[in-house]
This record gives sequence, C-alpha cells and structure tokens, in this order.
Amino acid sequence: ILTQLHDLILQAIGEGRISRGERILVVLAEPVDGVFSIGTTMLNANRFANLAQEVGIELEVLTKSMELARHIASRGREGHSVGAIFAIGPLPILRKHSTALVLNPFKGHNSDKRSILLKDNHETFAEFAWLDGAVFFNKEGIASDAGRYIQVPAGITTKSGEGGRHLASRAISQLAECLAICVSSSGTITLYVNGRDRYKVKMI
Repeated sequence: ILTQLHDLILQAIGEGRISRGERILVVLAEPVDGVFSIGTTMLNANRFANLAQEVGIELEVLTKSMELARHIASRGREGHSVGAIFAIGPLPILRKHSTALVLNPFKGHNSDKRSILLKDNHETFAEFAWLDGAVFFNKEGIASDAGRYIQVPAGITTKSGEGGRHLASRAISQLAECLAICVSSSGTITLYVNGRDRYKVKMI
C-alpha cells in the first residue's frame, strides 16, 4: 500500500495537483485504521524530477509512464504475468539500435491517440507492450513504434537476477542516452537511464 501511495503522490506532483514541499494527510481505510502525515520532500519526487530533467522530458511524461508500467505489472494478460519495455527518447537513435518485429501499429494514428499523457490510451499501449519487443515514445510522450527488437552489443551485461528484458532496457538506455522502463513478469518495475538502473519497485 505504501509503495502505491508513494507512486500516486509522485503522479499528483507530476500533474501539478501537489507542489513539492507540501505535506499530505493520509487516512487509511474506512472506518479509519490509521492517519499519518507525509512530507513530499521525503519522497523520490526530486529523484524523478532530476531523472526527467537528465533525459530532457517532462516529469508528467515520466509519472504517466510509471503509471502505465504499474498497470501492466499488476494486471498481466489473460491471467498470466507478463513483462514489457518502454523507451522514451530521440526516435532516430532508438530506431537505429533496433529492428521492427511487426508492422508498426501506431502508423497513421493522430498524436492524441498516441499520447501517454491521456489515460484512455493506456489500455491500447498495454496491448502493444505485450507484443515481443519494445514500445518507443518521443520526449513528449507520443508513442511512435511497437514491437521493436533492441540490438544489444557485446560489452553490455545484466546484473545477477536480471533477464533478457532487463538487458535490452539497459542497452537501449545507454545507446540512445534515453530513459527505459522494464516491467518484469515477476511484477518488478526498473527504470534505466544511460545504462544504469536508477529506480526499482516491486508491485504487490
């Protein structure tokens, strides 16, 4: 619950509904099981803001991307756990280091139907994310490609316990100097920037 609360607060900050530095009163359950106060400066909001700034995207794009990742990690597909990869960054470089596995499902659709900022689009993104390969977004959060196979060069390796999806995410974040989000089938979400894992959360 605390992890989900943490991410919801980050999302609210990204959407401008809460300002950094404010305190939030949290009431758990009904009837009341607990009440506590949270200072937003104690959260990872500043870390998220710094990461977004580092790769040149708006904080809201990052928080909405994490919201989509949580949706996929917690829901799965047809009762089975699944994973996904998102990469947000310069499209020419992302495409340079990947190949298409399927025809691009986003081709010909207007930007409103491809914006990660609109929650109504998240179910569509989730369906495409479950295809083999990665989903690419530009820095404004507009989806451009799905089903992209990331070409991992020699010299980029995984950490202990990581799989091929993590390796691909780490590689593309380094090659394209972008932000990549890996959702593992175990429900762990890992955020990579420039080849390094910078944030990790396990969905319950």
